[in-house]
Amino acid sequence: MSLIPVKANAGKVQKMPMAIASLLIAACLICGGAGAAVSVQLGQSIQAAIDSAPAGETVEIAGGDYKESLTVDRPLTLRGIRSGGSLPHIQTESGSAITITADGATVEGLWTTSASGWTADAGMLIQSDNNIISGCMASGCGNVGILIIESGNNTLTGNVAQGNGKEGMLLKNCSNSLITGNRVSDNRYGCKLQGCQGNSLIKNSFLNNRIDAISLKESDSNLIKGNYVTGSESGLVMDGCRDNVVTGNDFLGNEKGIYLTFLEASQDTKSRGKGVVISYNAMPSEGIASTNNTIYGNNLSNEENAYDNGQNNWDDGKIGNNYSDFNDPEEGCEGSRICNSEHSISGGSSVDMYPQASPRKIAGKAEASGGASLQIYGKSYLPESRMDVNFTAPAFSVWAVVTEIHSSGAGSELDSLYLGQNASADVVLTVPKEEGSYELSMQDENGSRILSLPFNVTVPALQAAPDSALVCEKITVSFQGAFGGKSDWIGMYKDDSSQAAERQKLPGRETGSVTFSPSEAGNYTFKLFMTGATAPAAQSNAVQVKPTSGHKVTAEPSRVSPGGSVTVTFWGAPLSGTGVIGMYGMTRPDRFDLGKKPIGSRSCGSMVWRLPSTPGQYDFRMFQDDINRPLLAQSNVVTVA
Repeated sequence: MSLIPVKANAGKVQKMPMAIASLLIAACLICGGAGAAVSVQLGQSIQAAIDSAPAGETVEIAGGDYKESLTVDRPLTLRGIRSGGSLPHIQTESGSAITITADGATVEGLWTTSASGWTADAGMLIQSDNNIISGCMASGCGNVGILIIESGNNTLTGNVAQGNGKEGMLLKNCSNSLITGNRVSDNRYGCKLQGCQGNSLIKNSFLNNRIDAISLKESDSNLIKGNYVTGSESGLVMDGCRDNVVTGNDFLGNEKGIYLTFLEASQDTKSRGKGVVISYNAMPSEGIASTNNTIYGNNLSNEENAYDNGQNNWDDGKIGNNYSDFNDPEEGCEGSRICNSEHSISGGSSVDMYPQASPRKIAGKAEASGGASLQIYGKSYLPESRMDVNFTAPAFSVWAVVTEIHSSGAGSELDSLYLGQNASADVVLTVPKEEGSYELSMQDENGSRILSLPFNVTVPALQAAPDSALVCEKITVSFQGAFGGKSDWIGMYKDDSSQAAERQKLPGRETGSVTFSPSEAGNYTFKLFMTGATAPAAQSNAVQVKPTSGHKVTAEPSRVSPGGSVTVTFWGAPLSGTGVIGMYGMTRPDRFDLGKKPIGSRSCGSMVWRLPSTPGQYDFRMFQDDINRPLLAQSNVVTVA
């Protein structure tokens, strides 16, 4: 096993160097791609190399300072190469440091700075689709660190957005992008989504952003999952948003926790939200309510945790949230994972039916007295793959020790690395080549264990079933030996395409299954990706998907408790995007719905609905549009009892 020290500073860690250290190593480790690459040395023009490079070329940039404003207008790879201890730093006084207008570009290991404070400028500006930004840093920008406008299917992973004048990251009218494993700190705002749909913010760190750490405005159907948010006035602000899912996040040390409030037109959003804010505008002529957002499995420890005078879901029908001001025995929170008492959210009628008695544990992190800590970012790894480790050493000498755990419970030491004392840093490990169970521990000079973390080395496998299905039917992909990483995922690929038609996230999961419902006929395979990896770790068997026709709506389960949730699945929706699904009491006419949701431009899919608290029988109806409401399909009956 190889242990590679990256950086260790005596005393207190400096924020920027520590963040850069882990990300720059990631950039360096992926530099060895196949085939020749164009090399740019310090003093040469990067833009000239881009202009002369054909599509698909790799342009490798040596470390140092470059006073340029770059435009990437073709699908190529820009890769930073550390040389002389220096990261390639692209700097400009006006405009954006890097502007990407081509689809399918990749940018790795670059540091960007734009001094411009104009609203359209950024360290990195993306105006196209299917791009990958990995291991980069945007800092010291007058406006935004990373700005994405009217684009889709972009991936931002392992980047640092730090110390920018306005937003660390800003997405406007964007869809289906993945924002994962990034560190966003010390900006005015952390990450903003405006007019966005279907994006995923997963396992990012938002640290000490002044106003809002995460902000959503008129953005629907996004996933906010597994993020760590601290030190902001507002953790998450949602204004005029619907059908978003907020789960598995840690909102700690903000002024307020989850805050859902009525926001009048004259009110400033930031003055209301101090933790997670879900609000809606009330205007004389128009009101946009934040509704049907589902918030569950979050840790909330803030000065004030929860307020809601709207209509949103504070649990998923099984799991609620943990509140630092609602976890005492007298509140029914002793000795069980779910409190015996429901938690009424102040401000209105919203209720968390299943509040959690104790905080959700942060997987892959161990802490001990004296400030000692270890953190890894996965549970399982491929043989001889990379493992990123962050540590803080106490005020005496310590070592990192890797031990193989045998079936008897005994262990045999494989390797060790001196960490020092009064030090914090990132290190990179190469895990053992043999499959099995292992332990990473911090030990003192006597060999006594201070703390430890388990991990596995395994080769993953995927199996898709059935082998043949109709369009919009469910395909179940079973997996085992996944990595348990913060941003592992399985992608669905049609007809050997290089782009995933759909992604399912697997944060923290090593075994289990996910489902896909292809909306087009074709032959599909499924691939498993490790966090931050560009090559799949496993691939499934092929599934043939055949065309179908007709309209259909189902609701599962068919019997729920009052206020419980069902999953409504639909097929044959109009591709015009005008379709809607409404919820009804069995005898109610079509014009008297109990709530409705737009389908969008999907021919099939699913959505989660919260049933009324009144016992009775209900169904769901799909219409061609919300004006004349031509009925396309009606679901089975759901009984609330």
